[in-house]
Amino acid sequence: MAPAARPKGWEQPILVDAPRDCRHASSLDPPRDPGFLQLVLRQADVLAEHNGWPPRTLQQVRRGLRMIASCHEPGEPVKASTVTAMSPHGVPGLRVLEVLFAASDDLVVDDRTDSLTVWIDAKFASLPPRIRDELDAWITVLRHGTPRRRARPRITTFTLLAAAHPFLTEITDRYTTLREVTRQDVLDWLDDRKHRASDAHALRDLFGVLKAQRLVFANPLARIHVGSANPSTPAALTGEALHAIGDAAKNDPTLQTVVALIGVHALRPHQVRDLTLDQIDLPNQRINLGTARRRLDAYTTAALAAYLHYRHQRWPDTGNQHLLLTRRTAHERGPVSAYWLTSLFDGLSATAAQLREDRILEEARAANGDPLHIAVMFGLSAKPALRYAKTVWPGEPAEQKLT
Repeated sequence: MAPAARPKGWEQPILVDAPRDCRHASSLDPPRDPGFLQLVLRQADVLAEHNGWPPRTLQQVRRGLRMIASCHEPGEPVKASTVTAMSPHGVPGLRVLEVLFAASDDLVVDDRTDSLTVWIDAKFASLPPRIRDELDAWITVLRHGTPRRRARPRITTFTLLAAAHPFLTEITDRYTTLREVTRQDVLDWLDDRKHRASDAHALRDLFGVLKAQRLVFANPLARIHVGSANPSTPAALTGEALHAIGDAAKNDPTLQTVVALIGVHALRPHQVRDLTLDQIDLPNQRINLGTARRRLDAYTTAALAAYLHYRHQRWPDTGNQHLLLTRRTAHERGPVSAYWLTSLFDGLSATAAQLREDRILEEARAANGDPLHIAVMFGLSAKPALRYAKTVWPGEPAEQKLT
């Protein structure tokens, strides 16, 4: 008896979705889908040329792609967890995933666990069930937004949750729901907090969302006003500290460039990280900061020239257009990390922020505490300019110079 015909559009359901294990596959095995392998190998060559991958990196990526192609059926998507599991076996998993995502979004299923979700689950595991449900309502709004509110950036979500965590942990000894929290509870807790303004902002956002969703009866922070902390007074660096930074920068072209951009032009760290090659005009000794074009002094020009020579010698094939590079970003497109820039000053007697403050104070003294000159020179708003002016000339009515 002939088997019954399959209905049109019918597909065999998967009985068990067993994870693929390509860790011990051979790159010499024939691909199960030659078209897939040809597509991803071509994409790997394109990325290697654009991002300046070393030949060994391209070789490892191509090996990983052949291993994946040897154990995946035609049309079967590749799970990101399958690729990352191959990293301990000589396959650059992140680079392979970069190739697969660039080739087609349909090729990869990103099943990796979100690190922020893991952190949230571990950090708030001890909360009572009702408080955790109320917290999840706030987290959903932070991460996904609402029709009337945009989702918050990842770092903002993390900062707000980290600020609210001590309060939520403390009240679990007394309450099982946030509906029971009173205004006095919040005031008592804020009294001992070092960063009262930011902590109050996090709680106000939490209870504001819960009040809007009718999960609490009232917002206990509705009538609580916490002023922002007074900014610290800028302090000048000692001559010994400046000499120590200069000596450390003599034999390090990267540090010398950062010191020149921050210590001479008072750029913020994020501005230094985001600088690209087309913003620097060495022949005409100019730097384009977007809002203004500045003339480069002799020290900064020499530092940039030395660094660009070092950069070309170290990463001749890089496609990254940012000025500063690391071993990792040289084969990507993004800027260096804030942590990397901060670590350049490890072991020195001042940070990047302190070096910038010293430069602005030096200019403020040269301008006799004129806040308008400081604001125009460094692109500051009125309040920071006044803060530097008052530090140099505390008895002068600096506010009048801005009018």
